Amino acid sequence: MTRLLPSMNNLSASVGQRSPSEKHVINRLYEREFDFELQPVTRKLSYMLATVPRSGSTLCAIRLWQTGLLGAPMEYLNFQIIGKFLARLGYAPSRDGFPELRQIAGYWRQVGAVRTSRNGVFGYKMFMANFLDISRRYPSLLQEITPNFVIYLTRRDAVGQAISYSRALQSKTWFADVRNAKPVEYRHEHVKHCLDMVRSQNDFWEDVFATTNVTPIRIDYESLCASPDETLSHVMARMGLDWDRREALDIPLIRKQADDTSKAWRDAFLADEARASH
Repeated sequence: MTRLLPSMNNLSASVGQRSPSEKHVINRLYEREFDFELQPVTRKLSYMLATVPRSGSTLCAIRLWQTGLLGAPMEYLNFQIIGKFLARLGYAPSRDGFPELRQIAGYWRQVGAVRTSRNGVFGYKMFMANFLDISRRYPSLLQEITPNFVIYLTRRDAVGQAISYSRALQSKTWFADVRNAKPVEYRHEHVKHCLDMVRSQNDFWEDVFATTNVTPIRIDYESLCASPDETLSHVMARMGLDWDRREALDIPLIRKQADDTSKAWRDAFLADEARASH
């Protein structure tokens, strides 16, 4: 993997216009070109990036990855979206997309082999739905995936998060620059429902942390966007890691999705909420 990027603050999105045959960057990130070199690596620590949809979690994962010192924390346990990644590691999912129970431990070891950074750090991203799937389908895996640290990413702008959630659910697309997205329309009740889902999923994670006696490393999307270096320095300090900038990796970013439509929906939602309160 190429080491570049002298400053995290100077990075810009590298997803621009794509040719018809070019893969979306989010799919490329699960391919062999972004694996760490296979070498004897003793894992020193692992972490889970716990979050809620539309919190900027992919941006956060890539920022962490770009340091070259925090693994490659993608959605390795979200089997509904990583079928090709699963297949290239040699695992055939069942009809519902999940690996067989007898395969799951071997799969997780292989993920660690190709996605642990050379300083011995491995990370992965987790949503509530995936956590519940693992708990039900592979309870024996829970001990294997128990991390040394949890990074908890939230978004202060809950209304903006709910609007983004509503648009993604309607369009069936979760990233910018996806072709043939389904049309979307503003519906007050749907945005409000998405806001309730955001809050309930945040509550779920807080309950998990309380139950397991975990003190997460708390960061938020707005701070990550405004001060990525400061946010990443905080994370690494909490993990007891030194940030050697020479280890930086050239991992492409995704483009931000917020646009004039998001602003128009916000104005409409706030107006509808004001009317409903009178």
